[in-house]
Amino acid sequence: MARIHNRDWCLACTSSLKELPRHVYFRAYSLKGGTCVQGHEHVWWQFLFARNGLMQVQAGATTLTLPPDYGVWIPPGCVHTLWIGEEVELESLYIEPTAVAIQDQEPRVVMVDEFVRAFIHHGCTSIPVKYDEDGADGRKVKVLLDSLQSLPDAPFNLPFPTEPRLLEVCLTIQSAPHLAHTLDESAGLARMSSRTFTRHFLRATGLPYHTWRQRMRLLGSLEMLRSDITVTEVALTIGYSTPSAFTHAFKQLFGKSPSRFTRPEPK
Repeated sequence: MARIHNRDWCLACTSSLKELPRHVYFRAYSLKGGTCVQGHEHVWWQFLFARNGLMQVQAGATTLTLPPDYGVWIPPGCVHTLWIGEEVELESLYIEPTAVAIQDQEPRVVMVDEFVRAFIHHGCTSIPVKYDEDGADGRKVKVLLDSLQSLPDAPFNLPFPTEPRLLEVCLTIQSAPHLAHTLDESAGLARMSSRTFTRHFLRATGLPYHTWRQRMRLLGSLEMLRSDITVTEVALTIGYSTPSAFTHAFKQLFGKSPSRFTRPEPK
């Protein structure tokens, strides 16, 4: 598993819940920045949502960056670790597998709209643990599940290869994103020809090498944008020659400008 940040972490464990009291269990809690929730798995689906704050999720061989207003589906049996870079307010749903009709059993990030965001908060604050599944609360939960399953995917995942030589290349890029990491350089590090490296990398990650490298840089920029670093400094730090080049690439991947991901000023 790839280590997400170079810092000391306060380790925490997940809930000890063994059985869901209803088909959907709402769980809301806060975690301080610098917390790592150690690897664990559930026998149910989890919809993980950070109402405030940014975190990263290592789910299987995939790294997922989760800013505010985005949620992640974590399938049953998927070992996942949470890396909390700043204080977050989590609002999770634990969901019995029979309560949803999801074909793709891979972790995926989705964009949460204002309606669903408010609905999740209502569920976490107002729907009782042992709600009446045949009553008004049960009907609300079914509507929420339908809404969650229709949310559009967002490009915040980054699959890591498991082959040691390819993984070494990816971790090298992660540790120094500002460097060029040309195809020939990375192929040499992996002790492969450029053609062989390109073929193996695509097969291992599902992404062309240059696409993976760019996504790694842009995903890494999200945490920087949440700090006091300017867009210009972020662009230079992750290897872009100008802020405009960074902004263009950012918009192409995320559909929004970098300023949309900066931390709001305290009121």
